[in-house]
Amino acid sequence: MLKEITKNLKLNDFLKNHIVTNLKVGRDNTFALYFDITLDPESNVYHKNVILLDLNSFQLSQLDLPFEPDDFVVNNSEIIFKVIKNGSTTFYLYVHSDKKLTNLNSIPFEARIFAVNEDKIYFTAVVQEQDYNENIKCSQRGPFYLEGCRGVGNGVTGLFQSNHDGKDITLISSLDMDLDQLDFDFVNNRIVFSAYKKENVKPVSSAVYLYDIEKESMKVLFNKNYRISNVQSINENLVVFTGVDLDKHSRNDNQQIYQINLYTGLTKVLGKFQNKSNEHPGVVTDSFFSSSQSIQKFKEDFYFKLVEADRDMIYRINMDGDCKSIETGMKNIGSFCVTEKGIILAGLKSLKLSELYFFSKEKNKQITHHNAWLDHISLSKSETVSCTIDKVEIEGYVFPPVNIQKDSSYPAVLMIHGGPKKIYSDVFSHDIQLLCANGYYVLCANPMGSDGRGDDFSNIRGHFGDLPYRQLMGFTDKVLKIFPQIDENSLGVSGGSYGGYMTNFIITQTSRFKAAVSERGISNLMTAFTSSDIGYQYIFEYLGNEITPWTDPVITMEASPIYQAHRATTPTLFIHGKNDHRCHYTESLNMFSALNYHGIETRMCLFDKENHSLVVRGKPQSKIRRYKEFISWFDRFLKRGLS
Repeated sequence: MLKEITKNLKLNDFLKNHIVTNLKVGRDNTFALYFDITLDPESNVYHKNVILLDLNSFQLSQLDLPFEPDDFVVNNSEIIFKVIKNGSTTFYLYVHSDKKLTNLNSIPFEARIFAVNEDKIYFTAVVQEQDYNENIKCSQRGPFYLEGCRGVGNGVTGLFQSNHDGKDITLISSLDMDLDQLDFDFVNNRIVFSAYKKENVKPVSSAVYLYDIEKESMKVLFNKNYRISNVQSINENLVVFTGVDLDKHSRNDNQQIYQINLYTGLTKVLGKFQNKSNEHPGVVTDSFFSSSQSIQKFKEDFYFKLVEADRDMIYRINMDGDCKSIETGMKNIGSFCVTEKGIILAGLKSLKLSELYFFSKEKNKQITHHNAWLDHISLSKSETVSCTIDKVEIEGYVFPPVNIQKDSSYPAVLMIHGGPKKIYSDVFSHDIQLLCANGYYVLCANPMGSDGRGDDFSNIRGHFGDLPYRQLMGFTDKVLKIFPQIDENSLGVSGGSYGGYMTNFIITQTSRFKAAVSERGISNLMTAFTSSDIGYQYIFEYLGNEITPWTDPVITMEASPIYQAHRATTPTLFIHGKNDHRCHYTESLNMFSALNYHGIETRMCLFDKENHSLVVRGKPQSKIRRYKEFISWFDRFLKRGLS
């Protein structure tokens, strides 16, 4: 038998990627539905193919639809599709048994979360002030912009109901609340949700509410100073939520599970504190995204994801507080659905791109092969490196060049993840593998601030830049000792979001890096405090939960790379989306201008109509250009004179 030919990864190979996401299972557990998302560079869009998975035979079939849905819900053999266009939403009913598609109705809102129960449709949508205008944006509330949204912060997310025909639309919630998390429990005739109080400055804490569908009444279940991430109706008596007590902990600390008894009204901690986070996504990659919920009720148990060490883990807890981890073998879990026979998972395993897997009886079986093309590509397999810095063990990964030659030396790029409460693992990432295919070592570390190792490890409050900087430099030193083929005079550094901030910080502290690529980062903690959609919450926390730019401008400036830009010598490329409201593009623009002023070679690429998700969800043509700029910048400065 001939050995199958393999080849190196090419820049445009990411266009072959199939992104498997939005996995959902019907109530009768007979089939699952999910999106197979593909990239179309000619039209510069993503396409959504709707795939049906038979849970008995594991056979796949693609639904032939005259539209590409934005979302769907599954009710036994019926599927309700949602299509948003020109500010309105159309719902379609698809009956799987006879493959019949019917236009159900249209409503004059962009529906977000939705569900159908008997003759009613329930949905959430943004309610704007009466003077809202697409061309003139006005607001009295902050943040002014919200990342990924067309509107401004003056709107609130409300809960609505309508008849099946789309008429008689009624606002259920009040205009002084802004809905966040939501769970429909039609078995018990209720909807539970969390909501923020409408205030001029958006609060960190939210409250838990219950809407009784039969009585058409609303009541507050829990209203204390808690940051709440998930709510779930378990049974007739119990509701659970995940949250942080802000009177005792910081906003970004790991969350505890709480149980609300609807009969007694009492709230108590459910189970032991796991000291693991429910950040989503937790494991960093540029090749996969998911919009699915990371929690699920199945019978009387509550299933949820936690980030642990180097992977996403699924945990199951019952209402007595007994908690058990489920090791599925996955590293990045985007979607999961619990069934009678086992757990269906969508995500990344090893160096594979996203696929569906079936986990049952301690075994994990791959059931789709959308990305089989990657099997014929030579990939870099990482080696784990650990070192002790500041009396703390720091772990990371080193990806060597593909087809490495013993007598040659190679440049290397230190990659820094965002968050900072995220983690690198050994999963597939196109930018890492592309660098390795082009003759680079890639260094990926998880310094303090990263996820997966508990609150004490992720706590870098008051040491936003300096502590991770020391640990990243120490990790780099250790790698250079272990891998002598790395040319220490040809080192680059790159990162996005918080990693972009750290890249900006690093080039003002050391000249050891000969090239840098800073993506969608911040350079001035003062302006980030006031311009980001999470700015005041985020910056306030990481400055130490006591400091603001006005109470202590010196500390704020010392942590802001823009004020040390005159010390930088590293040629730096800045990449940013113009519609980025998480880290405003002026953060990169100001750093770029400062380097330019001081005579440092620099370049800025500003991508119109792209937001903070450029690297992961950016338009195909934007991603092509981004990869070209990324690789060519490092080639220009790091491959001089290497043999």
